[in-house]
Amino acid sequence: MKKINLLLIVSIVALMGFFASSCKKETTEVNMIIRNWTLESKTVAGLDVTTSCENNSKWNFKSDGTYAIYDSCDNTETGTWVLAEDGKTLTLDNNTFYKVIENSITKLVIELQVGDIGLVKWTFN
Repeated sequence: MKKINLLLIVSIVALMGFFASSCKKETTEVNMIIRNWTLESKTVAGLDVTTSCENNSKWNFKSDGTYAIYDSCDNTETGTWVLAEDGKTLTLDNNTFYKVIENSITKLVIELQVGDIGLVKWTFN
């Protein structure tokens, strides 16, 4: 009887650890994107296509689910953002879906297929 109780307790603790770690990952991925990012590059097929206005633009993802993009030509774009539960899709304004390639404390890389232009990749630091 003691072995069954011990096995049951160990199983419950293991399951609790598994569920707790899966919740932490989602929170961590969302928390890592919440910051003011500086555009490092914007490329298509490996070629830099960053415009002079986009150069060093700031993308500020806020914890309330809003964002603001400030470019070098004093233009500002605002809206809402959501990171998918799996951390692989960043959605802006419920209609633009970026594939998240890298999301770390120091780097954010997103991609978007843009019509005939091709795959556009933004890299931020």
